[in-house]
Amino acid sequence: MVRDTNDSTSNQRRPLVAVGYGPRCVPVMQVAEAAANICDLLWMIDGSLVEMRQMTQLLNRFGPVIDIHDLGVEQILEGLSSPYEPDGIVTYLDANMTTFAQVAEARHLPFHSPESAVALTDKFAQRRALASAGLPMPVCHVVAPGQAEHELAAVEAEVGWPAVLKPRSAQGSRYTFQVRDAAHLDQLLTALGPGRPDMVLEGYLADDPARAQGPYAAYVSVESVASAGVISHLALTGRFPMAENFRETGFFIPADLGPADQEATLELATAAIEALGVHTGCLHTEVKFTPDGPRLIEVNGRIGGGVPEMIDRAAGIPLLEMTLRLSLGEVIRIDGPVATERIGYRFFLQPPAVSATVEAISGIDVVSDHPGVDTITVHQGPGADLDWRDGSRNHIMAVVGAAQDYSELQAVDRLLHQEVTVTYADVSHY
Repeated sequence: MVRDTNDSTSNQRRPLVAVGYGPRCVPVMQVAEAAANICDLLWMIDGSLVEMRQMTQLLNRFGPVIDIHDLGVEQILEGLSSPYEPDGIVTYLDANMTTFAQVAEARHLPFHSPESAVALTDKFAQRRALASAGLPMPVCHVVAPGQAEHELAAVEAEVGWPAVLKPRSAQGSRYTFQVRDAAHLDQLLTALGPGRPDMVLEGYLADDPARAQGPYAAYVSVESVASAGVISHLALTGRFPMAENFRETGFFIPADLGPADQEATLELATAAIEALGVHTGCLHTEVKFTPDGPRLIEVNGRIGGGVPEMIDRAAGIPLLEMTLRLSLGEVIRIDGPVATERIGYRFFLQPPAVSATVEAISGIDVVSDHPGVDTITVHQGPGADLDWRDGSRNHIMAVVGAAQDYSELQAVDRLLHQEVTVTYADVSHY
């Protein structure tokens, strides 16, 4: 790894990094620990969200908090003036990324350009940019609330069936569904209601049939760093098969891929990142193996969920520290994918695709006693209300640990789904 320090961050005081922070992104304590020997922190949050109001006291322990809800770029810039004057800006979520990009541009801080930030957070804009660069992409159209029936019919005819319906801007598989036909689409749009966001309807990428009998999903992600225009691929993340509505059930580093698949995946990720004009920052690029070869699902302009924990357990790479150093203008180049000693994993136990209340959970102790399991976090305990639309973030519990080989990895996955029992009440289907 090559790492050089930009002279602009070499001053008497500790550098200050403004952090775009929101619900269910990197845990506060992990960010604070990563910053301990690098910088001070300034939190930028949306105070209109209940979760963030509840977290403000904790955030204040590690740096001042600025509520940017309903603030324009100029107002945020005023809030970031004296006494703060941040030397860098970073975010771990998609929300407000375009605003942060404009703030960074105005302050001459390393970050995604405003144009790249739009393409990284607007799925329709991203599909157009990637297709314009010559990359094979499925047909994609916007489906807006109140769209005329004849316009929707034209979209359906061009996209074809099956299709994928997802929000134009969102993460974590929220409001994301595979659509069988026009009647199913109408059912979903009606269930989502008139207050739904703009959606996109795009062609479904079929699984490579050669992978149908394997233990893993037919897609992976590439975890990358762009630094001063140079792209370094740190790792490839494998997946276990999804639950209904494209919800994650488990992922791991490194992915179990042969050399040819790995090379093709990395080449595609590089082409996509270059097409989106990303110069500085961390990226999480999802690639699916189809009958026609690897195809892009999407590119995210941030680290992927759970990736810092997995890559640390697999290879000892301090990814969160890296994000902070990048934000301060340090040049980071890595000859990757990095060598790994173990397999870092993060499993999710997903509920059925229903609205319900969690009544009871049993069997957690059996999983926690298994060698290699480090932590178990219950996200939806007894009494929690589940919404079928909420995607992967609706998971019951997360299991984080490391395995010595892929057989052990698969054993933990089986253990989680065989030993943990969740009882639900007030179950209703959409």
